[in-house]
Amino acid sequence: MTAPPEAAPVEAEGHPAPASRRLELLIAVLAVVLAAVVLVLSRGIESKVDAGGLAPSWWPTVVSGAALAISVALLVLALVRRPPAREDLQSGTREGWFRVLVSSALTVLFLAAWGLVGFVVACPIYLAALLATYGLRSRGLVIFPVAVTALIYVLFDLILRVPL
Repeated sequence: MTAPPEAAPVEAEGHPAPASRRLELLIAVLAVVLAAVVLVLSRGIESKVDAGGLAPSWWPTVVSGAALAISVALLVLALVRRPPAREDLQSGTREGWFRVLVSSALTVLFLAAWGLVGFVVACPIYLAALLATYGLRSRGLVIFPVAVTALIYVLFDLILRVPL
């Protein structure tokens, strides 16, 4: 019986990212803030249909509570230990930062459009724009967003009766 081959270390193209306590702290603080905001917002979800059992806010509350706990643990680790080596990661690039900014702007637009035109219209456009931002140029640019939107709609709106 032979041993499985060892995985080769991932080598990043360009310059490796330096270890950074400041970056670790920034990410941890942002994660805590985001998880806390989602937890507060999830507690405000109201049920328009009294189906009995668990309220529609239950699952988002559990997920955001778990995210908050993990984020706090990440913050504690960022404070008490040395920042990990990141030689397997590539340093930030102009293109990467551009994609992050475009993704963030698309997300804000999606949330605004959801209230105006509804989920079924806004979601496939949002997903297609995200896929295009990250370089997908095939039939998947249409098929994937429509399939994901349909799946979410059927699961939440039709089966679970959570209005989108």
